Amino acid sequence: MWSKVFESESAIWRYRFGKCYDIAPGRPSRELKIEYQIRAIVLSSPIQFKGEEDDRQYLWMEVMQTMLEESLSLSIAPGATSKTLKCIHETLRGVDFLSEFQKERTCAQLFYGLQLCLSSFALDPTITEPCRRTDYDIKQVYSYAEKVGKAFIDHEKLDLAKLLNLRNFWQRHLLNASEFTYQESFSGLPAELKPKARKDFPTEVFKLSPSWLGYYSCMHPLSDLLKTNERQTCADLETHGDGLDVMTLDLQPSDQFWPKQCRKIIPLASSPDTKRAYFDGKQRAYGGPYEAGNPVFGFTEDIAIPHGGFGGWSRICFVIVEADEEEEVNLPSLVMEGQGWIHGYEAIIIPSGSMMLGRWMDMKEPEARGPFIFWDV
Repeated sequence: MWSKVFESESAIWRYRFGKCYDIAPGRPSRELKIEYQIRAIVLSSPIQFKGEEDDRQYLWMEVMQTMLEESLSLSIAPGATSKTLKCIHETLRGVDFLSEFQKERTCAQLFYGLQLCLSSFALDPTITEPCRRTDYDIKQVYSYAEKVGKAFIDHEKLDLAKLLNLRNFWQRHLLNASEFTYQESFSGLPAELKPKARKDFPTEVFKLSPSWLGYYSCMHPLSDLLKTNERQTCADLETHGDGLDVMTLDLQPSDQFWPKQCRKIIPLASSPDTKRAYFDGKQRAYGGPYEAGNPVFGFTEDIAIPHGGFGGWSRICFVIVEADEEEEVNLPSLVMEGQGWIHGYEAIIIPSGSMMLGRWMDMKEPEARGPFIFWDV
């Protein structure tokens, strides 16, 4: 009797799995049994990520990878909560994965890929801690002394470790009040405007969201980064502020506009098979009075190659141009001729489609640069 109830094809495994996780249509009970048992053993076992990477850590990451991919691909009823995402949330609450880093240790690519794909959780102070300054290389965060003209986001050799440096910078400055930079602004956001793990509908994952919130950081002079225990951003200055940016994009098919002066600093991907889509839009300050906004134009490129154990990465490049208050100009080709500032942005969009991490540059003075983060709202 016992063997019949708990055999591989028994419905009890579907019931047990369904109590804890979302179930993909068509999955047989035999698969659910194996997956349920693996998760029950791995996720209930104590684990730490302070030391060198070992087989136990890698198995834990593989289980989390499967769960994350599962949660991003399944539809959830409006107003409902993904069971799998809830389990990921509870698991991360009891593990130091998102707050323990050792810059000098050798990590599997899955470590970097999973870290980046869990970035929304890393920015949730209820389940993680701010990063330490030693958890990232500040010179790499600002691309210090790097030459322009080469893609920051390389389709073929996507540098996930470099991108994790950016994420860790934001994990410190958005969560740590002692930095006196972005924490007050970020913590004051209502829950619905905070970064989230997935879009409401999985069919939207591979589509560019029309609305984004985020921050960018600058440092003047950039050479101050060479000093130890000094400031890491100008956001601690009252004259600079820690303003939250709003970006609204028009996702209707747009002209293939990426002028020569942009290509010299932020080049297009070289492969003729690259799938690219162009867009334009407006950027405004969050919470301020209504304003026409600064013109935005750019493109996205699908990255066909999986990286860090995950597929679905995208490269996004765009330019924000200071608006001319006296004369409204809609054509990007004319906007580029203005006298105001012109900032170029290049970033990775993580596989959930809900966050971008990358670098901005002054297109007129490329030595002025820094990290930025935007998330889908």
